[in-house]
Amino acid sequence: MRRARLVAVILWAGSLAAGGAAAFAEERGETVATRYGKPEVMPFRGGKAGAFSMIFDDSMLSQADNAIPLLNARGLLGTFYLNPGLERYQQRRETWEVLCPKTGHEFGNHTWHHQGAKDLAEADYEIGEASRHIWKPHPRKSKLLLFARGGGTTWGVSDDEIKGLMEKHLTVRRPRSSSITDESGTAATITSFPQRAIDQHTWEVVLFHGVGGEWLSTNLQAFVNLLDFLVAHRDQLWLCTEGAGYRYQQEYQAISRVAFDSPTEAGFSVVIECDPGKVTTYGHRFTDLYDEPLTVRVAVPAAWSRIEVKQGRRALPGGIVTVGGTRYAQFDVRPNRGPAAVTAE
Repeated sequence: MRRARLVAVILWAGSLAAGGAAAFAEERGETVATRYGKPEVMPFRGGKAGAFSMIFDDSMLSQADNAIPLLNARGLLGTFYLNPGLERYQQRRETWEVLCPKTGHEFGNHTWHHQGAKDLAEADYEIGEASRHIWKPHPRKSKLLLFARGGGTTWGVSDDEIKGLMEKHLTVRRPRSSSITDESGTAATITSFPQRAIDQHTWEVVLFHGVGGEWLSTNLQAFVNLLDFLVAHRDQLWLCTEGAGYRYQQEYQAISRVAFDSPTEAGFSVVIECDPGKVTTYGHRFTDLYDEPLTVRVAVPAAWSRIEVKQGRRALPGGIVTVGGTRYAQFDVRPNRGPAAVTAE
């Protein structure tokens, strides 16, 4: 009996002390929310200084034989603009249809034959058949594809008709890129492109055709130098496929609301909303086409060492980082999908 009374007194005293501390904090103008900073969405995934993407045109043999093994050996990804109707594609079909999806490489729509089109019906086939072929190995990913007609091709259709076909087959024009050949990408200068992304806090995209052979070729040693530079600077660069970089950039620019909610001693939640009217959706739901999580930072107490992040039933990446002497929870949030709950562990 005495033991029960003693426990009750201790619990009551602890509750009184906690209440008194909270009341004292309120008198000083402090609340639980003041323990945290304002959520800030990072311009690049993971809070990196810049982003870098490599794209490859024309389904070339040297890409399958040289570039892809070198990328895979380093855990790096590329975006390959395919022409599935060409013989050279068929010669490396297993690489494109089995190895690339398995290792995470991405495909862009470069038309079926890379030959242009004489009329609207042929243009519809060239663009549409390429999209349908690319969607098959990636059933759970966004169907929004980046698109390039192909240099040197002739199209007997108007620009408006091309735009209509792009909408029909869920394609958008790919961003500008720097074309890398032996002249512009020597072993000594090729690393200037990712270095610029770091120094100027930009997203840089570089374009290759032949890698160690074929046309518009890039010297193989220069390509290796670039990949080794990227591996050495992973902590500064978000090394993304072009599609991931494009979707992240579009979502970031379309942010209409970042809400910090439900703060407690143990954590909080964050909601990110994007305006669908500021991106190309072609009448589809925003979340069907734009599926890139955005990275958020929130200043947290110095005692925090680990976090758990959940958005609905899905666990998302997150951790604690220190920047400029301040402790931050850094985590990913999928926009327009409700609150992400962040809990200290």
